[in-house]
Amino acid sequence: MDAAQAISLVANWIRSHGLDYPADELTADRFESGWSVYAPVAVDDSDPMAFLDMPVGRSVFLVGDSGRIEEVSSSLPPQHAQDRFTVQEIANGHACAESDESQFMAEFERAFHQAGAGHPPAVSSFTVVDNPPDDARTAAEASQLLEPIVQQLAQLGPPGWQRFSAEFAFTVSAEIADLMFWSGDRPLPVPVPSRVGELVRHQRDVAARMPAGPWWRLLLTVTSHGEMTVGYDYGDEPFPDGQLMPPEHYRNDLATYPRPHVPVWLAGYVAGPAAQGRDPQRAAAAAAADAAGGRTATAVDDLPSLPDLWGRWAALSAVYAGIRSDWGPRIFPGHGWYESDRRSGSVLFLLPGERAVLSGGKWNSALLEAAYNGGRPLPDLYAGAPAWVTDSVLNTRNRNGLLTFCLWWDGGRWYRGATDTSGELDVPLPEIWTPDETVRAMTSQTGPGTAAACEALLTAVGNRRVRAHEVAALFTRVPGADVGTAINQLSLAGLLAE
Repeated sequence: MDAAQAISLVANWIRSHGLDYPADELTADRFESGWSVYAPVAVDDSDPMAFLDMPVGRSVFLVGDSGRIEEVSSSLPPQHAQDRFTVQEIANGHACAESDESQFMAEFERAFHQAGAGHPPAVSSFTVVDNPPDDARTAAEASQLLEPIVQQLAQLGPPGWQRFSAEFAFTVSAEIADLMFWSGDRPLPVPVPSRVGELVRHQRDVAARMPAGPWWRLLLTVTSHGEMTVGYDYGDEPFPDGQLMPPEHYRNDLATYPRPHVPVWLAGYVAGPAAQGRDPQRAAAAAAADAAGGRTATAVDDLPSLPDLWGRWAALSAVYAGIRSDWGPRIFPGHGWYESDRRSGSVLFLLPGERAVLSGGKWNSALLEAAYNGGRPLPDLYAGAPAWVTDSVLNTRNRNGLLTFCLWWDGGRWYRGATDTSGELDVPLPEIWTPDETVRAMTSQTGPGTAAACEALLTAVGNRRVRAHEVAALFTRVPGADVGTAINQLSLAGLLAE
């Protein structure tokens, strides 16, 4: 340890303990096992009375090479204080004979304090509003409570670790902790002991007083040089599967810490199947109640007919499958599937008797935002729906309260429930609204010069007489295309010529 490091450690120590001491005016003198750090006092040698202004008993800070700090009074003989400090260093095993692992941890703690001196951890995702002084103090307190957590975690790593990441997913009734160390490229998972969990729980309780409320996940990344990155996750994006708890734990947490705003996806997850579920028994009862009450479905005229919609969906699916893309729509036996790259999507189920159900969800739906955070009712998606509109033919978003539209094809027309969901269809559906839109989407994947082939395929799809060579013609500019899989998509859709 050099003088600058010792001074930095002491300055940070003074600030963290709230001492009335000139932390910006420190100097350091070397002794056997460390440094004596203090604020020098300037004395005017020309003034014989200047000694009266010299402070008596002013603190001096002894900093061991281990990083240990002890505050002593300048009224004690310096050599006596330093000799006693050196004996304690040796007795504690922190002198030159300490192990490599102890040296590593001591160096980490010194680096951690030095990196944090004057630079609070980078905490993301909270906004200070209303009564700024109190909120700022709370944020500072929550930030300071991260230091002992990091120090405890650092002691759990293998010798010579280079960095670690810790992820804590907490509610008032359940906790998940994941800790991973890296030495080179080798990751090593390490269990998190309960004593660290207690520190994290306390930090979350303090963070709960911030305007954003308690975090759902605390994310820490720390290097062996003492650099720390902190993230408070308030659920703007869905949690990873391994850190998503059963809904009751989020209900418990919201009961303890009510929030003015809950992410829509989480609100729907907490609501569960009760919000939009429609099992056969529930569907039959709802259909009977609608009939008795005179509630009827609303006809929809702005969607393509079922044959056109299905054909365009299948043509696009063939293209995306043929170019081996992980994106784009797909055809499966009896239904079409689509998920956009913006967390929106839909399914189209075909049923006997020329019936179908089209349903899905828009990620940033204003309807769900108004329902879960604005006190409005959930969109009425099933008013007048026949009893055969059940969970088995609905997009699985309905199990988590995130369905934003549901339409059914019956008697040659599309119908919907009582809520106007026309604004929910843009992102969750593939490009099926017009033939021109579908051709543009196809050529965006098959390349320039293929528009004629795409148009020809779409015409053949409309006639339900697609031939293999018409599918192959799409991919003349796509090296390595999987024509067989593209043909299979149209076969599953029932559009190949016999």
